[in-house]
Amino acid sequence: MNFTKYSMLIILLLSTTLFSRSMEFNSCKTYVKVEKNLEKGEEFGLLAMEKEPNNSYIPYYIGRFIYRPQKRINEAGEMFLKALELEDTKLERSFRIGSGKNQVFIKTVHDAISLYGTDWFNYGVEAEQNGENIKAIDFLETASIFDENLKGQCFSTIALIHYNLDNLEDAFKFIDDAINLAQSSKEEIEFKMMKIMFLRNQKNIDSAFEVYNSLDSNKLSLSQKYNLFLLHMDNDDCESAINYGKDLFLQLEEDISSPMNLLSEFSFNLAACYNHRADVKYNEIIDYMGDSSRHSENLTKEYINLCDDIKSLYSEAKDFFRLSGDYDESSNPSTKEYKRKMRKNIRKVDDTIIPALLEL
Repeated sequence: MNFTKYSMLIILLLSTTLFSRSMEFNSCKTYVKVEKNLEKGEEFGLLAMEKEPNNSYIPYYIGRFIYRPQKRINEAGEMFLKALELEDTKLERSFRIGSGKNQVFIKTVHDAISLYGTDWFNYGVEAEQNGENIKAIDFLETASIFDENLKGQCFSTIALIHYNLDNLEDAFKFIDDAINLAQSSKEEIEFKMMKIMFLRNQKNIDSAFEVYNSLDSNKLSLSQKYNLFLLHMDNDDCESAINYGKDLFLQLEEDISSPMNLLSEFSFNLAACYNHRADVKYNEIIDYMGDSSRHSENLTKEYINLCDDIKSLYSEAKDFFRLSGDYDESSNPSTKEYKRKMRKNIRKVDDTIIPALLEL
């Protein structure tokens, strides 16, 4: 053994006496730090856990310095969980993270393990993206234990996984837990928006409105406010959707950060609302013309005047279908067909409906 390695060994043994009573753990650290032999380090580390079953620093050390470098992530996680089950203890060497006013000193095992919450959260997200749902949930649940501040994010992601698997009861349970654990108004809004999406997809529009109305609209982004427009559409209330949506759409247009696909979708949905309102009024006139018992000079005049409203609504629909294609034609390739249909409907009102009404 050369002088440098011998010196490191002496320093290591002296510095760890206060943190471990077992020779097994001292041997473990010697193999890891001096000999760079992780296999022997693991062997003695596991023996040290048997000798000192209440020392939380030992499983933390094995997880951090033996399993993590070998990318044995699951085993590292198990060791960290074991350490959290034991009474917290001081690290052999404290360290700091951040800088300036945000600087934090990490002095204990439990605090050190909390720093791995983000890593395990990311492992969970990656597993979910790869279709490994059970593995993803396991990582996310572990992350929520490592760092309690991440519980809301972990539970909302677990909720989404369950929802995509049609495990609706679990999905709503986890999203409700996430809402209750939100660390900020931003998180609360994020989680409630996810619940609104679940409820909309389940056609539970009344409950979705309740969740939306519990939010502070002043704290919502423009894209989040779009959800209220969609709720009005889901509720077959195109008039309310238009009244709310037309001003919101203008705000989104003026916001340079608004994605083109969102503007395309929004304008297409607005067009659909205008088209629906026009169709309702159009069919009302058709019903009137087909029921001779209702014909009167005054009613006929009212319906002739209504034709102007119908043409105006079809014209608005045509313009918004055009905008949808301008913003992102690939997302709504049928916009040109719908524009032609709106022009055709306007001509039909002028060439067929109004003359027919005048003959009554």
